[in-house]
Order: sequence, then structure tokens, then C-alpha cells
Amino acid sequence: MLVAPPASAADVASPSKTPSQSGLAARTSARLATLAPSRRAFAQAAADPSASSPDTRSFFRTPTGVAAIVLMVAGAAFVAYRIPKDNQKVHSPIR
Repeated sequence: MLVAPPASAADVASPSKTPSQSGLAARTSARLATLAPSRRAFAQAAADPSASSPDTRSFFRTPTGVAAIVLMVAGAAFVAYRIPKDNQKVHSPIR
């Protein structure tokens, strides 16, 4: 039960049934053996040139990219504005 099933049923001889194996365990192991992925399951599909997106613009020319640039510039400007004004004493009980 802890070993992965073989990729093909033809690779391994039929396993012997043990009397201690319950019917539920036998059905579960049989079902797991049928769920093994085929060799083609992991093969990469060829890229379809007609399915590619027609939008070949740069990321920073899209609305999402423009919003990202605006937020980065606004954040940097806010930090540059606040740094000189942040000269207050630290009121920590440890210092």
C-alpha cells in the first residue's frame, strides 16, 4: 500500500491476494492502480502560435504597469519627503 503502482500492468505479474487484506483495501489499491498517469500526461504540448496573446506591449506600457510605476514613484517621494522631518526623539523606556 505504501509503494507506488507500476506504470503499466504488463510490467508486473499479478500480485497474490493475502487473506488479511480487507475488501475495502483491495478495492482502494485497484482504484489507485487505474489512476496512475500515463506517460503522455507529463509531455509538453506544442505551442500554438495562433493562441498567443496579440498584446506584445511591454509590461510598463499596460495599465497595470503604469499603476505600478505611479505607486513606486509615489512611495519613493513620500519617503524622501518624510526623512528630513523624522528627527524627533525616540521615547523608548529602554533608552
